[in-house]
Amino acid sequence: MTAAPDRAVFLGPSLDVNEAATHLEARYLPPIRRGDLPRVIADGARAIGIIDGEFGQSLAVSVMEIRAALEHGVHIWGAGSMGALRAAECQSIGMVGVGWIFRQYLDGCFRADDEVALLFDPRSRRASTIPLVNVRWAVQIAADEGMIRRASETPLVDCARGVRFTDRTHESLLEAASGSPFDEEMRTLVELMRYHPLRTDRKRLDALLLLQTMAEHSRS
Repeated sequence: MTAAPDRAVFLGPSLDVNEAATHLEARYLPPIRRGDLPRVIADGARAIGIIDGEFGQSLAVSVMEIRAALEHGVHIWGAGSMGALRAAECQSIGMVGVGWIFRQYLDGCFRADDEVALLFDPRSRRASTIPLVNVRWAVQIAADEGMIRRASETPLVDCARGVRFTDRTHESLLEAASGSPFDEEMRTLVELMRYHPLRTDRKRLDALLLLQTMAEHSRS
């Protein structure tokens, strides 16, 4: 697919850009920072997807920027990471949220930014740590399929939350649960995430839903 000048998507570690381009014709831009939204609108974008964004590295995209864009008739969708956060905050003014992560923020189940925070390589944009939302999603799958006990869901998530997002890897999760009553179930969970990333990477799944939603909007 070639880039569509009126559609832009801010994307980083949630989904590979080459894969994204097979689902939606758009300009794919790095994770959004403050000031990026008005610039891309000035370049002609009228339909914008926000998936990934910078948190601590730079100032984050603001609610005021989103409000100004919406008031000028620009359509904005959010999912996955920064997009899910801002969509939950800006739904009442017209931003459209997509996916499971957005719904958790909207319903108040998630509150903190570090639910979606991770480290990634700025060149490849590949994630090097695991966001807590992916752990939560994998725990839910594992419990639904009888791989772990229902009673272990909350302790496993709490164990993962106790590892700082900058350090949260498969190895650090195993280490955090070592010697606890949930040691074996954490091993089961890590194996699920390690060997079935297409099922357990909730950020990726929500990013694909956003692209699908934008594609349906463009066809209509």
